[in-house]
Amino acid sequence: MSVHQKEPNANELWLYFNSVINWVKTVFPNYRKEMKVVEWGFLYNEFKDQKFDSKQIEMEIAKLMQDEDVTNKKGIYSYVLNRKEKNLNIRPFNPNQKREAYERQKGICPVCKEHFEVENMEADHITPWNKGGKTIPENCQMLCQDCNRRKSDV
Repeated sequence: MSVHQKEPNANELWLYFNSVINWVKTVFPNYRKEMKVVEWGFLYNEFKDQKFDSKQIEMEIAKLMQDEDVTNKKGIYSYVLNRKEKNLNIRPFNPNQKREAYERQKGICPVCKEHFEVENMEADHITPWNKGGKTIPENCQMLCQDCNRRKSDV
């Protein structure tokens, strides 16, 4: 904004602002309070030229809003556009779930078959969250840090 403060009018900025608002209303026609804090300008700049099915997006948003594993509800809007799960802050396994998985595995990483102390392992969804896996004890496995990093990079 400060870049434009010396200009005689704000027409260009006003047109951009209206373009962002119209795009958001078109792609996300159902208003929710979580939309207030989304950085729409960045999303508009990145995705404005793509085609979206607003009905399909709305169904997905409604489902994600009800998912207790999604702890960052405002991140849903970025996620449905860019598919980056980090936007959702998927609920992590709690310490008891991690300890149960570690004991069940006897400290053995199921990928590399090496033994590790619990503090050198990380909880992982056996069935990935994006494929319907929930953050429940039965879906928790402990991987060594290296194997978990390699899995995340795929």
